[in-house]
Amino acid sequence: MIQETGTPSALLPQFDGDDRDRLREASHRLLAHGSILREEHRDIHDWCQNRTQIIEEWAALLGLKIVWLREERMIVALPETPGLLRKLRLDETVITLALWYDFHSEVSERGAGTSEVVLSVRDFNERLASKFTNLKLPSESRMREILRLLDRKNLVRLTGAEDLATASVRVLPTIRFVIPFQDIEEWSRLAARFNETQGDTEPEEAP
Repeated sequence: MIQETGTPSALLPQFDGDDRDRLREASHRLLAHGSILREEHRDIHDWCQNRTQIIEEWAALLGLKIVWLREERMIVALPETPGLLRKLRLDETVITLALWYDFHSEVSERGAGTSEVVLSVRDFNERLASKFTNLKLPSESRMREILRLLDRKNLVRLTGAEDLATASVRVLPTIRFVIPFQDIEEWSRLAARFNETQGDTEPEEAP
C-alpha cells in the first residue's frame, strides 16, 4: 500500500502521478464493469498488460483475480470475496444462461478463434423460449433492462435498445466467467433444473 510518509511503496515502485492515475482508472473499471476491453480503452488495457505483476498484486488486495485474455484483448477481474459478488435475479440468470449457451455453441461450431457472437434480440428471444419452456419469459421492458445491465458489466454490447424488434446483442467472451460451466452437459443439467422448478431456484452469484 502507499505509505503515509510519501516514500515509494514496495507494491508501487517508482510510480509517478500519471501511473497512479492509470492504476486508479483501471481499478475503477475492473470493479465497476468486471473487465477492460482494449477496443474501448486501449491506453488503460495496454498499460495494464505491461505491468501484469503489479496489477495482479493490486487486484489481490481488492479481492480480485485477474485473467488475461490476450487473444481477445481483454482483462477480466474475478471476485474472490463474497462481498464483491452480485446475486442475479432468476430472470437475469436465465438470460445469462441462454447467452452463455449461444456463445458456446457458436464458438464450438466456428472454432476457438471466435471472439464474439452477434444475435438479433428477436432471434435470441426465440431461442430463449425454446430453452426454458416452463418459465415465464421477461417482458420487453424487462428484457431491455437485463440486457442493459449485462452491457454495463461488459458481458454484451447492446445496439438499438430503443426498439428490441430490430436491436442486436453482441455476446463478449467475458460471458464465460459469469456462470462458468465445464461443458454443455453441465449447462443442460442446470437448465433442466430451472425448467423443473418453474422459477423456484435460488439466484446464482456472479461478479
